[in-house]
Amino acid sequence: MRLVYRIMTTGLIIFLFAIGGSIVSAQSLKNTVYDNSKPIVQVQPLDMRRVDQIVAMLPDKPFGFGDSYKNRKAWDMLFKSGKYNSVISSADSSLNLSFPAWSDDDYLAYWTKGTSVPGKNMLQKRLLWLTWYVFAECLTDKGKYTRAAENALLELCRQKSWVNPTHDYNKVNFEGKKYLVELSAVSYAQHIAQALYLLDDKIDQKVKEEAIKAVQERVFDPVLNSIATGNNENFFLTNTNNFNAVCLSGTVGAAETIINDKTERAKFIAIAERYHKNGIQGFLPDGYCTEGLGYYNYGFGNFVLLRETVYKSTGGKIDLFADPKVKLMAEFLPKTVIIHGVFPSIGDCRPYTQPSPFILFYVNRNLGVDISEFKNVVFPDRPVDLATSILSVFPEKVSAKQLPIKESESDLRSYFDQAGVLTVRPAAASEMDMGVAIKGGNNNEHHNHNDVGSFSIVVGDEVLMGDPGIIPYTSKTFGPERYSYKTIASYGHPVPLIAGQQQIPGAAAKGNVLSTSFTNEQDKMVMDIASAYPVEELKKLEREFIYNRKHNGFFSVTDHFAFSEDQSYETALITRGSWKRINANQIEITGKKDKLFITIVTKEAFEIKSEELSEGGKPYTRLALRFKKPVKEGTVVTIFKPYK
Repeated sequence: MRLVYRIMTTGLIIFLFAIGGSIVSAQSLKNTVYDNSKPIVQVQPLDMRRVDQIVAMLPDKPFGFGDSYKNRKAWDMLFKSGKYNSVISSADSSLNLSFPAWSDDDYLAYWTKGTSVPGKNMLQKRLLWLTWYVFAECLTDKGKYTRAAENALLELCRQKSWVNPTHDYNKVNFEGKKYLVELSAVSYAQHIAQALYLLDDKIDQKVKEEAIKAVQERVFDPVLNSIATGNNENFFLTNTNNFNAVCLSGTVGAAETIINDKTERAKFIAIAERYHKNGIQGFLPDGYCTEGLGYYNYGFGNFVLLRETVYKSTGGKIDLFADPKVKLMAEFLPKTVIIHGVFPSIGDCRPYTQPSPFILFYVNRNLGVDISEFKNVVFPDRPVDLATSILSVFPEKVSAKQLPIKESESDLRSYFDQAGVLTVRPAAASEMDMGVAIKGGNNNEHHNHNDVGSFSIVVGDEVLMGDPGIIPYTSKTFGPERYSYKTIASYGHPVPLIAGQQQIPGAAAKGNVLSTSFTNEQDKMVMDIASAYPVEELKKLEREFIYNRKHNGFFSVTDHFAFSEDQSYETALITRGSWKRINANQIEITGKKDKLFITIVTKEAFEIKSEELSEGGKPYTRLALRFKKPVKEGTVVTIFKPYK
């Protein structure tokens, strides 16, 4: 694997970042908390002088992604390839069925049952059927699916809400009082716009007019109104997490696809040009995405689509990739992989999530990012939407800058200095098939779990120790009861329980990196995590991580702690493997193919308590290593070694 960073002889990894026009080193930012929730730009009325400038950059007619059905040479070739037979089969199967019904009960389950899953599933299924019909008709060009596509468009335009129940505050969309623009609504807008573009004159004019009117009323008008009046109803404009890129991408993508008036189209390009900066702000200066890989695929993936829309619409005159930080954001993927294509499931991320093939393709093509680690970048044959899927079908239509690709200097480690995240790997010829991701940071990150000082261990291609990842969302997930879930709180992570207390949320709970030492044979990081615990008697809590990549190497985690008076101490091991206690100080974790051998070293007597946790997700085991008596100070060393 090739990773782009420089290792200085002092052992410090130094990056240069442009922040607010000044150049500072990552080292000077060390142990400070970067506030990635604070927007760079606030809402203000459109600058019509800039809009007029953009008008001159735009084509006379709007256009969307890919080619319409009229490009028979391209679509006939795709049809003959047989690659997309599955989508035709899905469309055929659905023709004899009623369109998925709208259900008030499913939508309202968020309020009646505390779960948004039925409502979200209904919204997505109705949209998926439109995707099937559009693809099938473009592929076959027989008119067989046109009526079904028109019916789907009318069904979508007339349904009560396009908004995820989670975001339908006070049910204003469901009750028809107001239209809010959020993740699901913009997906509807872009799908409808793309359907009109791809099927073009196959769609009846009256259906087309009703569809455009619905998108105007439900998405375009509310966004323009928020910008004109400064209301915060469509908060994605100043949001710094995935909401920003997703909502901008869907809104602007739809606008550039179906709005005929150039001035109106230019308004949305101006909106993208200004407010995308807040989404970039949500990434740390070193390019790290605190939301985890799943939300990176979603958020940065939509930023890629937004950039493509703006770049193509303006003939390359406006490039949202111009900020040097974007390349660091793009390098998040090759820098975050542990070994064998396995990524950590930090925060709200599903275990074994893989990077988006389209993102890999796009950043390699437009930013010169090295993706040689991902040798099999293959687009899926089963389209799931009318945006990324279309671009994947027509890769030759995707913009490209063809920048030179730099080979990196090392693949032994990746260090996000600002994030406090270190990934360590074995040497290429090493017999030790184990890699580790170590998490510092703070407990005020986007989609945060209270996980300061956590770690994940991959042996072979399986995570045998570490972060459990996401659990299904409920009405409590993003409210004041979020950390009542053990999986989201520190209890479900391999971190200590100090005097019976878990870690607290908030930016004040952070991992202060005290020192690092990186060599070809061994990497070491020492982190002060005492600030994460609300224990007045706690005087010291330092966690030392050592990764030794020599023959018969190991990974160790050492806690040094001290109190002003005797207190209880406990730390945890988190695994989805099976486990057994070999003797008083040793545990064996067994996965599908490999094993992890764990040795606990401490002078204090301790017990091991096993607890199975799920909270709606895939079950995992929490092994509590608990001192039998309170102590004033102590040291605990946990050593991990792989073996087959």
